[in-house]
Amino acid sequence: MSAAVAAPASTDPVAPPPRWGVQASLIQPRQPAFWLFLVLLGIGGYLFLDEQSTMSQLPTALTMSWALVLIYAVPVALIVYRLDLFEREPKLMLAAALLWGGVIATSLAAQANGAWLSIMGKTLPLDVTANWGPAIVGPGVEETLKLMGVITLFLIVPDEFDGVMDGFVYGAMVGLGFTVVEDVSYFITASAAFGGGDATGPVVDTFLIRVVAGGMYSHVLFTAVTGMGFAYFVTQRKAGFSRRVLGFAACVVAGVSAHVVWNSPWMQSFLATTSGRPSTLQWIEYGLVKGMPFFVLLVVLVVLATRSEEKNFRSIVAGEPDPQVITEPEITSLGSLLSRRSARTAAGRLRGPMGSRLTGQLQAAQIDYAIIRSRVGTSIDPAMDAQRLKIRGIRSQLEALPLVAAPMGSSLPYAVTVPYGATGTAVAVASAAETLPEPVAAAVPVAAPQEVPPAWVPTHLVPPSGMAAWDAPDPSRPPMVNLPERLELMVESRAGAWALVRAINGWRGWVDGRRLVDRG
Repeated sequence: MSAAVAAPASTDPVAPPPRWGVQASLIQPRQPAFWLFLVLLGIGGYLFLDEQSTMSQLPTALTMSWALVLIYAVPVALIVYRLDLFEREPKLMLAAALLWGGVIATSLAAQANGAWLSIMGKTLPLDVTANWGPAIVGPGVEETLKLMGVITLFLIVPDEFDGVMDGFVYGAMVGLGFTVVEDVSYFITASAAFGGGDATGPVVDTFLIRVVAGGMYSHVLFTAVTGMGFAYFVTQRKAGFSRRVLGFAACVVAGVSAHVVWNSPWMQSFLATTSGRPSTLQWIEYGLVKGMPFFVLLVVLVVLATRSEEKNFRSIVAGEPDPQVITEPEITSLGSLLSRRSARTAAGRLRGPMGSRLTGQLQAAQIDYAIIRSRVGTSIDPAMDAQRLKIRGIRSQLEALPLVAAPMGSSLPYAVTVPYGATGTAVAVASAAETLPEPVAAAVPVAAPQEVPPAWVPTHLVPPSGMAAWDAPDPSRPPMVNLPERLELMVESRAGAWALVRAINGWRGWVDGRRLVDRG
């Protein structure tokens, strides 16, 4: 049975595949935006170090603050990085995004916020400034400064922006840098207000409020949304200018609105308590109500952006003549982190830990294949030939692994998808509608242990659709394993329509002997 090949390329002449293979450097001396970045980094760096020097008067609280925010920031950065499934951004560009958010945007925002709040205090009633000042001033100032970071990175290296997902990644990284530094400032302020001592208790309390209760709805979310809007404007040229402007504006409004809602005194009833101090659970409920709608919006935008990336991936790999390089089921399995992990888990269940690792290597090699093909612009190139050879080598290693039998009596699903068979296709085996032989009397032995088993000589093959195997000739029991197509087996004995088979690694099991293919 021949493997399915990738879907044909889109016939839309207006939307050519992106150039994923071009990895540009942040160091661009000929770009004025690069020098703007350095100048602002110098100014922001001075202000940042000055603030850190002041906060170092509380060394224990400062150390605890940075430790706690890094516990939050490192996993978030990894998640954002890995959500870019097909063409991950250069690490130096990501570092620049973090620096813009954490050093430039926070330092400039502190000055601008202070100035605007001072103006509000002089022109509006004090209770309005106290309650609504952060919601009126903060979002406009901070989202403008953070979005400027995404725009500056685009002006430095425009080739790195080839899809909406890039706006998500850079925006989220800018927002992450901002929230890390801002949170440290809040933690130290809380510690200093606690009797003026170097206390860690207020640091932990503020961490629970700002990170545990509201970490998903902070600057990472706000700037990710606005960054996606900007990326939509600069990358989706086929959408038309007016539509791109509208999409950009809608995302900016959504990101700023999320920030306004988060900073506003709305929904304070969730924090009402007789003791005067809300619990962590109340803060979590407060965060869910305030931030969840915008978090759902971000998830939807990321899903749509990922589907667009998958469409680009399909258009790049379309027309590959070798079915051993990539198949349609494999393209589908590459479409999300969950499906990739599911494919690795299925391979590990069937062929052990090495099968899982090799499947992961195969997935990475197939992504690299698309990146190389995007760079060279053709399927006929020495670099493409080398990558095809690498993929075939990984696939050969995977298929050469011995089958790992499931433990006797394990409750495996009756229908399981094997991710990579001998031809690289995904096959479903032992469907519920399959007609199985009748059970044989319990007197039939499963497999009598022998001191010296007979020499293994393959006599049959698993059929192209794969097949299930049982620990006893009884179809009412759950299958203990699903065998991949074209696996070599030796028939040791038969009982009616059932066959007791043995694999090269010594595994034994019962199968429907009528479906076995004579090896000839």
